[in-house]
Amino acid sequence: MALENGQYVRMKIAPDTRIGTIEGSEVQRGRTMYIFRQDPRLKEAVPGGPLVEIFVSEDEVEPCERPTDEYWKTVNYLIERGS
Repeated sequence: MALENGQYVRMKIAPDTRIGTIEGSEVQRGRTMYIFRQDPRLKEAVPGGPLVEIFVSEDEVEPCERPTDEYWKTVNYLIERGS
């Protein structure tokens, strides 16, 4: 499966919170790696902290629909409540 720029994906290890978009790709050691950018609507433990942008392989993510604002509102509420 080839991932496309702007496509929403979720990381398999944290599918409820690590949702974002593919923002490019590059070949590293003969393997295509994709730039994953965390959806900015997720509040992190450090407000105003750095934007999460990491390289991931196709094996680490799966395509998904763009989460709604209501979804992120609920997730952020649960994060705040847990701290």
